[in-house]
Amino acid sequence: MSGNSVLRRARVDGRDAALDAATVGVLDDGFARGDGAFETVGVWDGAPFRLLDHLQRLAASMDAASLPAPDLDALRADVEAVLDDVSVDAVVRVYATGSGTRVVTLEAQPEREAPRRLISQPAPWIRPLGTWALAGVKSMSYLPNMAAGRAAQAAGGDDALLVTLEGFVAEGPTFAVCWMRDGTLHAPAVELGVVDSISRRSVIEAAQDLGVEVVAGRWGLEAALAADEVLVSSAVRPVIALTAIDGHRLPEATPTADQLADVVQQRRRGR
Repeated sequence: MSGNSVLRRARVDGRDAALDAATVGVLDDGFARGDGAFETVGVWDGAPFRLLDHLQRLAASMDAASLPAPDLDALRADVEAVLDDVSVDAVVRVYATGSGTRVVTLEAQPEREAPRRLISQPAPWIRPLGTWALAGVKSMSYLPNMAAGRAAQAAGGDDALLVTLEGFVAEGPTFAVCWMRDGTLHAPAVELGVVDSISRRSVIEAAQDLGVEVVAGRWGLEAALAADEVLVSSAVRPVIALTAIDGHRLPEATPTADQLADVVQQRRRGR
């Protein structure tokens, strides 16, 4: 392949298909009930970033939901197959359903506006680890997340900042959140029940390599509003600095976010 185009591809249970023609049965529990887990893997210059981490997290999600263990070797082979001869940036999505179906898709990275202005939204489905089995699981049941994003957009934001019932800042619907305050990177603790984001791990590792102190904990919305920089990240987004939360303007200077964005992107490209 050449240029900026990416052939839209899929594999369903190891069978190749054009993405627009790939099908899963309507009685499959993944379709009918959202019963399953998934991963979104960024592809940079044709190479999937931290694929093993994503597959291991997929297996952990399935185990937490008491679903059959996915065949990780078969999924890895599926990923390699859809990426055959690909040398451009793309996104791979990996699904394992409660009916035992495995799906891998490949398409171009989405073109969308960066989320700069977040509106806080309650997220009662985010519960602390140890309180229920699905805490922190990346399941296919994403309706609450997407509804929170739509509510935030209706309120004038770009996307949502999810806040737990206890009032702790958690994450975005499809991205991790952290912030800088007095030279320290603050990251909501995974014990809150947030997804143990791969991009979050990459940001934390990059910060540590830059000599930035990192602390994980529980903080209310006021802590994010008082931050020097608030950062969001996901598998196919760069590290992005926010401009506002709930109408509160954040500082314009974002030196640490800029540094972290550069380090993370360099690592994604294997440099």
